[in-house]
Amino acid sequence: MSAAVATPLLREDDQGIPRSLPLLAALVDSEARRCAAAAASQPAESDLVRAFRGGAAPKVPIRIFMERIHLLTRLVPEKRGMVRIDGTCFVLAGIYLTRFIRSAAGREAGIVVEPTTAHRLVAVAVLLAAKFGGHPPRRWAGAFQDSSEGAIRAGEMAVLEGHFLRAIDFRLSVDSAGFDSFCKVLEQGCRVQSSEGGCASKKRHPTPRPERRTSDAASAPACRSLPVLSN
Repeated sequence: MSAAVATPLLREDDQGIPRSLPLLAALVDSEARRCAAAAASQPAESDLVRAFRGGAAPKVPIRIFMERIHLLTRLVPEKRGMVRIDGTCFVLAGIYLTRFIRSAAGREAGIVVEPTTAHRLVAVAVLLAAKFGGHPPRRWAGAFQDSSEGAIRAGEMAVLEGHFLRAIDFRLSVDSAGFDSFCKVLEQGCRVQSSEGGCASKKRHPTPRPERRTSDAASAPACRSLPVLSN
């Protein structure tokens, strides 16, 4: 990856939160809000949609959910395998999430990022990013349960991970150009939000709405308003 492109997004604030976290949270939150009405009118007819809607939708705002995951996983004792989800993981998670939504399996199932799927989709994308990014998670499935206030059960994660991986054909590799491109998109979203009232990259308030260009083409059927995930 290009250090000049990626470094600003990977920097952490005084609470240890990387800048990429609130920017990705804004992307997911924006997509979920845009797709909420369309998704609410669609029954969960496919196994994939049913799996990611789960038994209960977390009530925790997506940014708080992600921050809790980030902080709780850092509490895992080092003797059990230190996990440190850093800024790179959130960039990778965004790329994986886009691949999932745009995958043939995702399009056929009609799954989108909406209020009842967003938290589980993010949880699995972050989990895979931590694994592929060199931070193998051990014994911290409970962090997702705690971060969602019990809505996502620890036992769900392995099943959801399998669904996600099969949908993207286990395609976890991201080249430097793809990584840098997603970083630029997150930054562009921050600038757009700044012109509308401020970018939440430092302050912990509702965050920006990025747009993105990517080579993973294809559109999700239910909501096409946010090109980064849907087109």
